[in-house]
Amino acid sequence: MDTFIINTNATYIKNILISEDFIKVTDEDYKTKEAFLEKFNNSKKGILDTRHHIVYKNIEKIVLYEDELAYQVYFKENDKKEMCLLHLATLQQYNEVLDAILSQVNLKKSDVKIRTRGWIKPAIYTLIPAILTFAIYMSAKQLEAGENVQVSGSRRGLKKILLQISEYLGSTNVLLLGSVVTCGFIYFAYRAYQKSIIEQEAFIK
Repeated sequence: MDTFIINTNATYIKNILISEDFIKVTDEDYKTKEAFLEKFNNSKKGILDTRHHIVYKNIEKIVLYEDELAYQVYFKENDKKEMCLLHLATLQQYNEVLDAILSQVNLKKSDVKIRTRGWIKPAIYTLIPAILTFAIYMSAKQLEAGENVQVSGSRRGLKKILLQISEYLGSTNVLLLGSVVTCGFIYFAYRAYQKSIIEQEAFIK
């Protein structure tokens, strides 16, 4: 077996070469197996290039993402633990490549717990009330000190609203209210983080 796979739509690994002894992958995109091997074997790897020569016996785990037609392969290369995400183009190709790999390495089917990225957006959203609280608080402190706060430039409407809020609430109330809102966002981000662990089908050595 010697299968060369091109998947230009993959976000990470574009070329995959499956042989009886190893898997070679790269994030570069070559149109033929010959061009791929020529570059892989005879040129120096760049700092930002991703290339892996995966020997089957060094594969330690494969986590399946069938709904994405992908699997994450964990392996050792040059005495270092590595991993790469392989995206396939079709379900048939996904199954054929997985069967080819499993026929070469002794892995046991299991379920593993992994953390998804569903908590990242809620975590980012916590920055919004924190930044707004800081901006309104600073405006309120300037007003309380008798300073003149100018409203100019782009987003003048928003700045005017923030200024009115700071004038109405005062620095102490702004800080208290902003802290409560920010803590609420942090709580929802934490809950999303807790729920981001899911069970995923895998094969483990």
